[in-house]
Amino acid sequence: MNQMYTTALGGLLVLSPLSMAMAAEKSVFQLPKINVVANLVEQKNANTLAAVTVIDREEIERKQFNSLQDLLRTIPSITYVSSGSLGQTAGVSIRGTNSNALLVLVDGQKVGSATLGQIAFEHLPIAQIERVEVVRGPRSSLYGSEAIGGVVKIYTRKGLTDGVKPFASFTYGSHETYEANAGVNIRQDNSWATLSAAGLKTQGINASTLKEPQDLDKDGYENASVSFRAGHQFNDSLEVAVNALHVDGEYEFDNQDDWGSPYTDTVNVHAKIQQNVYGTSVKFKANDQWTTELKIGRSEDKIDSFDAYPSSFETIRESASWLNTFVLHPNHTMVTGADYQIDKIKSSNTYVENERNNVGYFAQYLGNVGKVELQGALRFDDNEQFGDKTTGSATLGYRFNDTLLAYTTYGTAFRAPTFNDLYYPSSGNPALAPETSKNIEIGVKGQHKYVNWELSAFENKVDNLIAWAPNAAGNYVPSNINEARIRGAELVLGQNYDNVSWNLNYTYQDPENRSKGAEGQQIAYRPKQILNASVDYAIEQWTLGGSVHAEDQRKTGNVANPELHGFALFDTRVSYKVTPEFEVQAKLANVFDAEHNTNNGYNQDGRTAWVTLRYAMK
Repeated sequence: MNQMYTTALGGLLVLSPLSMAMAAEKSVFQLPKINVVANLVEQKNANTLAAVTVIDREEIERKQFNSLQDLLRTIPSITYVSSGSLGQTAGVSIRGTNSNALLVLVDGQKVGSATLGQIAFEHLPIAQIERVEVVRGPRSSLYGSEAIGGVVKIYTRKGLTDGVKPFASFTYGSHETYEANAGVNIRQDNSWATLSAAGLKTQGINASTLKEPQDLDKDGYENASVSFRAGHQFNDSLEVAVNALHVDGEYEFDNQDDWGSPYTDTVNVHAKIQQNVYGTSVKFKANDQWTTELKIGRSEDKIDSFDAYPSSFETIRESASWLNTFVLHPNHTMVTGADYQIDKIKSSNTYVENERNNVGYFAQYLGNVGKVELQGALRFDDNEQFGDKTTGSATLGYRFNDTLLAYTTYGTAFRAPTFNDLYYPSSGNPALAPETSKNIEIGVKGQHKYVNWELSAFENKVDNLIAWAPNAAGNYVPSNINEARIRGAELVLGQNYDNVSWNLNYTYQDPENRSKGAEGQQIAYRPKQILNASVDYAIEQWTLGGSVHAEDQRKTGNVANPELHGFALFDTRVSYKVTPEFEVQAKLANVFDAEHNTNNGYNQDGRTAWVTLRYAMK
């Protein structure tokens, strides 16, 4: 066993006495029990025939996450590659797939850049998030493009209790970091609304590992955001809701060369970003058998970079969807839907094409016959650029009893080429085909008084991966040349007792490159082993907690520095409720000041400390 995991397991032994409490009838900690992300209908996590994780606002505040990346990396099979600290570019990988093979929705709207093909997680403020649902494994048969590795569904703030309930928080931390959040939840009769504003400013760290005289500057970050959600239920059948999120940010960064490594930075180059999400929905329950929902929305993603080569890129995405749920029988449900999406880009560069649309139609069956559970989904996409694409999935489950469920599933998925892949000036390739995948998975879920557990294993074969290669004229352009096979297994354990909440997950994955000339090589920036563990212990007004996050070494693909070593990070935290409404929190992250690089040539935070004052009217 390597040193990283020996250290991590030692930390678990320190934490483990907290998790040995006996179970009681009611816990002060509440785990989320319901998800929508897996099958577009509400299901208990324990009954879902897929690997699902849900993290709600209570857990976000209890574990004192500083960013969305901090939250996501506690989920099985998720890792990220970061070019520095808060606000710096970060790519998120799930089950060993590329960061552009993860579909992200904010309040039901697809978000991210249509030129890069991925979302800037680093700019979505954790203060604005109410709930995160993640399903691991392909979901293109329901969602369409990009859902090869999984789907992340993010919900902005929403109050759940009656009355007018203001809330506020203020955090001060290392590197002169300040964060403030204030808002109000309103729920009266059949109407509800939540308004939240947040701001963050940090001096940051020197993102580059280059030393004097090349690079000494710190790379700071600022972020300001506002979110709003509201709705009204007119009667038992009709409900209308609206949502909006606006984010402005500015970050300093260290330039990269053509291979992604930082080089001499004589001045602080910077970029300004803006993200907007707007939407409205109408939900109508015609009767006990049929519920229909119509959504329309718009998302915007803009970045202006001010460096040696100033540039501007903006994505405008407009969408509409129609979802129908038919309860044919208490044990048989059909879900059907159609969606339309148009992507538009504006840029300082001149693209051959700057707009494309996609229409999708899908149907899904969910049912059971005795102890046997069946699911099947089929989706047809008609894309203006590459034509038609059909994806599907089939799942078979068997419920041994009320506490033990096994399942096996097979699914196909795809990712459409980005505007950069297709139309970037002088290097785009409009002949590109979508990346495709075939995934098989088996899983078992069990529930016990002392532990809830899940075990799953998967194999995902990805073809037509887009990479740079010479064309007939000898010019390098994006081409469908690469292949990958990713095998892995996940173990998830956890439970809530009277005053103890604990969870542990371990992932082993073998992300193997199957491309010509690179057969058998480990895909860059994909650690083979990932471990997360967390314990929280409540006694009277106090809550004490600790977490461990450990990763195996990762390859870089860089000849000069081919491998980044593994690491184990330990966090401790404490909260004290001065009154039921006012709480003081403190967190020490990376207690042992472990060096951990997730991206070649870039630093990550060492030991940091944070203090938070939090108020929420009950």
